[in-house]
Amino acid sequence: MELTAHTLLLPLALAALLHPTTATVDDAPLGLNDGFSLRMVPRPGWNSTIHVDDDGFLHLKEPVGHDTTALRPHVRFLPGKYNVVTTVGTGHGRRTYTLAMEMTSSLTWMQCAPIQHPFQQVPPPFHPRTSPSFRHLAPTNRLCSPPGHNVCRFHVTPIHVGGVHASGVLGDETLSFTGYAPTVFPTVIIGCAHISTGFISHGVLAGVLGLGKTYPSLVPVLLQRHGLHRFSYCLFVPRSANRHGFLRFGNDIPVDTRRMKSTRILYPEDSSYFVNLNGISIAETRLGGNLAEVFRRRQLADGKRHSGTVIDVGTTRSVMIEAAYSVLEQTLAEHGRRLGFPVRRTSSGLCFRVTHSHFSQLPTVTLHFEQDLVLTPNKLFVVREQDICLAVSPSQDITIIGTMQQVGTRFVYDLAASRVYFAPENCNDDTDEHD
Repeated sequence: MELTAHTLLLPLALAALLHPTTATVDDAPLGLNDGFSLRMVPRPGWNSTIHVDDDGFLHLKEPVGHDTTALRPHVRFLPGKYNVVTTVGTGHGRRTYTLAMEMTSSLTWMQCAPIQHPFQQVPPPFHPRTSPSFRHLAPTNRLCSPPGHNVCRFHVTPIHVGGVHASGVLGDETLSFTGYAPTVFPTVIIGCAHISTGFISHGVLAGVLGLGKTYPSLVPVLLQRHGLHRFSYCLFVPRSANRHGFLRFGNDIPVDTRRMKSTRILYPEDSSYFVNLNGISIAETRLGGNLAEVFRRRQLADGKRHSGTVIDVGTTRSVMIEAAYSVLEQTLAEHGRRLGFPVRRTSSGLCFRVTHSHFSQLPTVTLHFEQDLVLTPNKLFVVREQDICLAVSPSQDITIIGTMQQVGTRFVYDLAASRVYFAPENCNDDTDEHD
């Protein structure tokens, strides 16, 4: 069977690390019955090409028209990705890599030697023959795609147009992560990619870390083996290059979800975290049309799935199904004209030519899940030169709530309850310094 982003895969995409970090690990797995946390570090460029001003808005010092950093090349450039560092293998083959976080598939994969047309990364690609703990999966394993070869192969396909493709062989290996304390997983299924396209490594990233909700992601493994059914993150705005946040599991999550809003996680058989988006309001006025039906995930005549709404930390710029995006853009443009804002449509999408003094007049947008998620203007617009531009793009096939719309909000995913909880938080309070 083919591993697809709709069924089994999750590149946890978060862009390149500012400085490679060496993790110190033990040779035996730690007890994980209570909880643990992994370091989460933002992409490079903050404070140089990207910064958040005192107005709270993201300012870009370079054109947005061409995407040079996003893992999905058709999504225009926006910052907001974060990385997880992991040590792979044992013995002479042990290496420390930076992997991209993404929540739309469940397979961890990285470049492995030998590889065709390798992308640049630090350190060089993993070589499974040098690690005594690497073992190929049997070619009869249900994860193999396609079956019937002498080795177990995989093929990654993206959840929407413009994503990453990767193929190679599957094996299990020891992975070690750095947090408050080293955490070791002795048998994690990984993909050794010998071919990949569309993946932007920033010269550092080695691949992706799968955190979807289906096997072989670490998320269901932690649930089944250790009873850790919750994970959480709070995406922060970096104020310095040496600060990191945390991807937290179990009792390391520092909040009481009873005080948070929530919505149900749909489709337990799917890797992605689908939620039910019923509508949108702009400045507390609900948009017309049957948007609940537009956002509803459905099966087409050819058997493929279409539409639906996903929450993903691996997508920097949110995308919205085209029919709903057109209503959103048109309503925002009309709102801007009523305020006297010159409206421009550029390669970056909808923009207003306004001065700093007008930022406070920009509207909020409310996403109507089972309980509402309110997006303040600084989560919807970015400042580029003399314009302030909408940080959402149209999509032909899906709606994805990306990282920019999640900054400053704590998200807790509870697989046992099939719910995602969210609440505003000063995420900089849940950060620490690293060397």
